[in-house]
Amino acid sequence: MAKKDLHEELLKRGLDILKQAGVSLENPSAQTISQLKQTFGREAATDLAAAYLLGKIADESALAALRELEGAAASKDTKREIKRALFKLAQKGFKAAEEPAGDSKPAIFERSLEVEAYMSAVDGGGGRLLWVVKPHAGHGLQVIQAMLHDSQGLLRVGGMHMKRKELRSMMDEIKEQHDVSMIAVPWEYADHVLYEGYERAKARGQSGLENFHELRSMIGTGKPKEQQHPIYQRMNAADAREGGWRETSHRLLGEPELRYWILTDAWMQGFLGQIDEARSSRLVLNPMQKEERLSAIVRDAVKQLCSGDNGAGFARRMEDMALYFHETKRPDQAKLALAVALQVKEGDPGPLDVSFLTGLVQKSFAIFMSQEKAKQEEARDSLLIKP
Repeated sequence: MAKKDLHEELLKRGLDILKQAGVSLENPSAQTISQLKQTFGREAATDLAAAYLLGKIADESALAALRELEGAAASKDTKREIKRALFKLAQKGFKAAEEPAGDSKPAIFERSLEVEAYMSAVDGGGGRLLWVVKPHAGHGLQVIQAMLHDSQGLLRVGGMHMKRKELRSMMDEIKEQHDVSMIAVPWEYADHVLYEGYERAKARGQSGLENFHELRSMIGTGKPKEQQHPIYQRMNAADAREGGWRETSHRLLGEPELRYWILTDAWMQGFLGQIDEARSSRLVLNPMQKEERLSAIVRDAVKQLCSGDNGAGFARRMEDMALYFHETKRPDQAKLALAVALQVKEGDPGPLDVSFLTGLVQKSFAIFMSQEKAKQEEARDSLLIKP
C-alpha cells in the first residue's frame, strides 16, 4: 500500500475513534481542543486525527495544543501532519513565536506540557486508582500514583518518573490482570479529589503521607478549587432519571466491574443483629411477616446508605462509575449509574424501590451472614476437637 493510502487510512481510523469519543468532526471549535488534548499520546491514529482537526481551529489555543502534541508525538507521519496544521493556522494569522537566537536551551526542554490524569473503576471495597501525569518534552513523565477510598480518603500515594511507553504498559497490565481500564479524566478534577482525599486521611491519622505536598508540587502548591464532577459535562443529568430507571438499575450489578461490590462500612454491621433477630424471633408468626420484617431492615439500610457522609461518598462512587461507563462506551449503564448517583445525592432513596441499592444491600447482608455462619461453625468445630 502506498504511503499516501496508509496516511489516509490511519487518519480515517483516528477520526472514527475521536467521533466515537464525542469529538465534533464537522465543526471543530475552541471547545473541542480540551477533548482532543485528552487523547494526546494514546496512539498514532488519534494523534494524527487530532493534528488534522487542530489545523481547522482558528484559535491561539489550537496553536498551543499543536506545539504540545508535537512534543508528545512519536510518529513521523503525525509530526508532518502537525507541520501542515501549523502552516494552515499561519495562513489564518496564527503563527508560532520565533525561537530566540543564541546558545540558550531549545524551548522544547523548557516547556512543560499539559497535565493529564487517569482513573480506574471503583473496586468492590470503594477504592479506585488515580494517576496524575505531567509530561516534559524530552524528559519523560512525572507520575503521581494514588489509591483513594470513598470514606477513608487517600490510602496510598507515590511518585515516579517513567516513559510514555511504560505508562501504557502499566495500563495494559491492569486491563489484562483485572479487566479494568484507566480512563482519562480532567486533571483539575483529579487534583481536587486527590487533595480532598489527603485532607480526609490526615484528619483520621493516616500515616505514610508525609511526602504528599512534595509530590503534588509538580502540579500545584495551594489548595485546589472545588470541581464539578466531569460526568456532568458529558451527560445531561436532566435526562438520567427518565423512564423506569428504578426497576432496571439492578442490571448494574451484573457489570464486571460491579460484580464484587459489597458494602463493608461499619454501620452495615449494626443491621446484622436485627436480621438475626428477625429470622429467629418467636414473635414472628408466619413466613410472610418474617419476610416483611427483613424487607424493612433492608429499606432502613438503603436509607442510611443515602444519608449524610455515607450518601456523599456513595454518590461520588456512582458518579465515578457513570463516567467510567461513559468512557468505556456503555451509555445505558452510564445513564443508570448517574440516575442512582443523583437519587443518592438527594439524601434519600425516595418512596419507591431503587433496585440497584436494594440488591447491593441484600447481597452485602448475605455475604456478611455467610461469613458469620462460617466463623460460628469454625469455632464449634475447634471446640469439638479439643482434648
